[in-house]
Amino acid sequence: MKYIKLFMLMAAVTLLGACSSDDDSWNSAADVTVGMQSQTMTVSEGKGIFNVPVVVNGETNGNVFVTVEVEEVGTNPAKEDVNYYVTDKTINITDGTGNVEIETVDDEDINDPRTFKVTIVDAKGAEIAENAASTTINLKDNDAEFYSKLQGKWKMTGVDRDGEAVSWDVTIKGAADETEADFNKVLYITGINGEPTCEAPLTYSYDKTTKTGSVAFRMGEDAMGAYNFSGIGPHIVVPFNKKDGAWSTDPITGTWSDDMKTMTFGEGMLVGRLFTYPDQQPTNYMFFTIQNIKLTR
Repeated sequence: MKYIKLFMLMAAVTLLGACSSDDDSWNSAADVTVGMQSQTMTVSEGKGIFNVPVVVNGETNGNVFVTVEVEEVGTNPAKEDVNYYVTDKTINITDGTGNVEIETVDDEDINDPRTFKVTIVDAKGAEIAENAASTTINLKDNDAEFYSKLQGKWKMTGVDRDGEAVSWDVTIKGAADETEADFNKVLYITGINGEPTCEAPLTYSYDKTTKTGSVAFRMGEDAMGAYNFSGIGPHIVVPFNKKDGAWSTDPITGTWSDDMKTMTFGEGMLVGRLFTYPDQQPTNYMFFTIQNIKLTR
């Protein structure tokens, strides 16, 4: 059932992404305000791209245009174009909520949280809401804890079933909130087969006493993505281990180097096995194959 939900969700996202307004006129209705959704946010420095929400309140008859600026704040300030990048400081809000898109820079230093502030400095089509003009961002260090330190951008290499070299830019991410069930247990690796939406779970363990641990691709339980394949139609991709010509759910386990810059996985072939949609029947089609897996950064 979760595979069907994933497919329907992806279809919905596609439809929503296609809907945009061609009306660039400013709002002229009265009693409309715009402000930041939250006063503070905490984000891991390994997060990559994230959004800072901007919210319009009131009935509008046109778009609201917002300009933001960023500034260093706190005892350990985050610096623009060093610790983070802002995609665009001018936001066109058409449907009540807009986002300031920011990308963090993942360094390898253990440091106190770095902070900066995003502030609305100009608005057209709305008044800037009192006491809601700014959001302070705390960039949480991800290098002191191993679960966080594994997160970020990696190069995934190996060979396919024909022995041809395979190389993909991937990102490892995990739960940011310690109250989440997956925190310190499960990581997710995205970008497999060069597809941004192709994601596989990695179970994770680490013993602080012995300073040893491992990660492993979890097989057969989770959908990696849903795609409409030419010639065979919509299918769901599920990770499997192809061993001795048979489909296996045995994990492929890896360990990391002392400097946390290399992960090497043991024997096994990671395969994206296709399941039919919507009846979820297994097939012998494969979206990708990769073995002799290594992650480097």
